[in-house]
Amino acid sequence: VGDDLITPCYFYSQNEPQFITVQWEKLGASRLVQHYQINRTVFDQLDPDYQSRAQLFENEIAEGNVSLKLNNVRLSDAGTYRLKVSATSGAGYKDITIEVGAIGHSPRFYSFVTKKNDSVLVCESTGWYPAPSVTWQNYRWRNITKSSQTHETDSRDGTVRVRSAMTFPTGSKGSYKCTIWNPLLHQGISSNYTLPTVGYGPYIQSRVTGGGRSVLTCESSGWYPTPDVSWHNDLGDTMTRFLLTELTNSTDGSVSVKSSLKLKAGSSGNYTCTIWNPVLEQGLFHRFTVLTSRYKEIRSHWYAAGAIVSTAVLVVAAVIKAKTFIRQIKKERK
Repeated sequence: VGDDLITPCYFYSQNEPQFITVQWEKLGASRLVQHYQINRTVFDQLDPDYQSRAQLFENEIAEGNVSLKLNNVRLSDAGTYRLKVSATSGAGYKDITIEVGAIGHSPRFYSFVTKKNDSVLVCESTGWYPAPSVTWQNYRWRNITKSSQTHETDSRDGTVRVRSAMTFPTGSKGSYKCTIWNPLLHQGISSNYTLPTVGYGPYIQSRVTGGGRSVLTCESSGWYPTPDVSWHNDLGDTMTRFLLTELTNSTDGSVSVKSSLKLKAGSSGNYTCTIWNPVLEQGLFHRFTVLTSRYKEIRSHWYAAGAIVSTAVLVVAAVIKAKTFIRQIKKERK
């Protein structure tokens, strides 16, 4: 539909254009598509629907080329056409069937949840002719079409609207491929869709750097689409400084999250990591309590131990010095 079509046809000619008559007629409706006689096309006898769209290669008719070119093909052009050719050397006809197909629009997806709490994914497309076939594949390229239900609806313009639905248990995830195929034109269109999902976790791990700063790392997997990640303190303030978030795509189409928050030395309190799915408007969070920095405590203990050792050394030195002084006095008295 919409393309130009050339239906090739030739006959043995003795190069006598003034004696050649060519007529293309669409059978059934008895519509005259093209009529060539005495070196010219007879337009006033043509069907109005074809006057501006159908043409012959007039300069080549004398050489035997009686092919028909049809511009901007429509669905209504499908059918059987009869070509009649007559010349001084003889006459004949040929019936030719023209099939017209249409490739529709790229599939669009939408989803909803049933009363039984199942998720339904719908793949829909318009503008097809004839009625197309629909196949489904999961992210492992396995054909799961048997689990789908497909319906076709005729549109006012003669094309077909197709709608195919897949039902999944609640919590299902992964990427799915919907392919709509025109069996006449041997062409089709495919589109991928990944079910929105809430992932697992999250969970937080902590470590202390050499500078005494606590680093909290929040990890979670199994999200789609890419989730929003945020950190908050006890006061509900959003933590944006010293924040690093990494996203990784998995083979099943889901997204894994790893977000690290670096705190100031000596920071303490509760810190919350929240991961949010903007499509489902659902999320998960994990709260982690940071106590006084271990580094600070250990450093204080070392300072205290150092002071005790220093004091002990000074006392020992004083005792040794006192004993030496007493020995010198006794030696002088003798």
